[in-house]
Amino acid sequence: MHRSILRMSVLILISTLVLAMPIGLVTARSARLQSGELLVNPGFEEPFSAGVANGWQPWYITPDGVNYPTSCPMNSNPDVCKPYGVPSYGAAQPQDSRVPPRSISGNAQKWGAFYYVYIGGVYQQVSGLTPGARLNFSAYTQAFNCSDDRGCFGGVGQLGYSYEPGLNSLRVGIDPTGGTNPFSSNIVWSSYANPLDAYVQQSVEAVAQSDKATVFVWSAPQYPQKHLETYVDSASLVVTGQGPAPTAAATQGTQPTQPAGTAAPTVTISPNAATYTVVTGDTLSLIAQRFNLTLDQLLALNPSLTRESVIQVGQVINVSGQAATPAATAPTATPRPLPTLAPSATPTPAVAATAVTTSTSPTATPMVIAATSGLCVQAFDDLNNNLVRDTNESLVPGVVFDVKSLDGTSAVNYTTNGTQEPHCFSTLPDGRYAVNTQLPGELTATTDSAWQMSLLAGTNVNIMLGTRVNAPPTAEPTMAPTAAPTAAAVAAPNSSNGSAPIALLGGGALILLAGVALFFGLRSRSKAA
Repeated sequence: MHRSILRMSVLILISTLVLAMPIGLVTARSARLQSGELLVNPGFEEPFSAGVANGWQPWYITPDGVNYPTSCPMNSNPDVCKPYGVPSYGAAQPQDSRVPPRSISGNAQKWGAFYYVYIGGVYQQVSGLTPGARLNFSAYTQAFNCSDDRGCFGGVGQLGYSYEPGLNSLRVGIDPTGGTNPFSSNIVWSSYANPLDAYVQQSVEAVAQSDKATVFVWSAPQYPQKHLETYVDSASLVVTGQGPAPTAAATQGTQPTQPAGTAAPTVTISPNAATYTVVTGDTLSLIAQRFNLTLDQLLALNPSLTRESVIQVGQVINVSGQAATPAATAPTATPRPLPTLAPSATPTPAVAATAVTTSTSPTATPMVIAATSGLCVQAFDDLNNNLVRDTNESLVPGVVFDVKSLDGTSAVNYTTNGTQEPHCFSTLPDGRYAVNTQLPGELTATTDSAWQMSLLAGTNVNIMLGTRVNAPPTAEPTMAPTAAPTAAAVAAPNSSNGSAPIALLGGGALILLAGVALFFGLRSRSKAA
């Protein structure tokens, strides 16, 4: 009788183990939070498209000429009036080996401006989150602010280091609802930092309120200095735990205020001057870059110059299509803090770059001298991804070209129909323009998708936007249990994320074998008795 009870107990134990093992496996899988890095390209490595690292999107304010003026009276106080512009984006590498490191490893993201301030940065939206997941976003940021090349590249200061710097207010943020408006009150921001010439890590935490979240890097220089550059590298977004969604009041409480200002540095020239006086160390290419022009555009503005011309210190060069007209004067205004609400036009995810380069680059669109000035646009299907339109590549409909003058006086747009391009804006007045594009959801750009340029009488700029169909999204991993691994799979190295279920399986198998051995041992003893 005793042996029968013992055999029955062993059988019950074995049955329980067999039933419990799959349940244990499912429980071990379903209880895991998202783990590992959630960002695409957190290190801002190649490739870069329109100056922005793969996986990231730019954002910035387009000056409206009123709240964000594009010009100010000559020698005006920058605390009263400061010119705004659109920052130019690009890779941090290559760099001069003598200046402070602008990347932590590999490449880094850079954006900046010459002689005007900006509000802008980069963002990335992440999906597939569990609502209530506690998120930590961090990024290393660095700023370079210089008022005079003699201080940061000459003999007055230290090579490559900020000189007479103002604040470049940097911060990082998370929108736990997954929105993409950098002025949303939903965003939880870190405190401001001004990390000059060396990387510092900034971080912030928030609790996901949906299956999406968006991370932002924000940069807002205080004064219009000669060099206003921002760098970001080694970002990270990870889940640190699970918690309740934050209340609206708690989110609002994290919004920092505008940092206090410091004494304004000396600005050596008017930020929107029609002419520029050559100083020591200048070249035609450097001057063109400083005023967001191509070398060809600068030469077109100065018919007496060629690529081989030697410029002299003190020589006056035309840098605007309105050379005969003094720079526009903005009305005197009281100081304005950084905005806390979205401007009248929500910043579009596009990046400013030079519209026209030399014809040696595969992305170049040569500038053609024409009888009248104008801007012509078209979008094409870049089938072979070579960044230029071949004879077998058709035009693409549904692409919006949005053209705005940087002084806020002109704004036109055009939507392609795929049959009547190129479309030319032939009545645009001379001046500086930003061109942004909006693509249908199924398309992505293979060439630059945003430009900044100067239009002047007698010139024509042609923009050709290459597109391709987005690759199908990668299937989301499921949390359902998988089949038990084979002996070879168990023996192979496993990641830490999968070690718990395999250990549970192995332990259960050993107990099962021990129970079977015990059962047959007792049975043998019973027969022997």
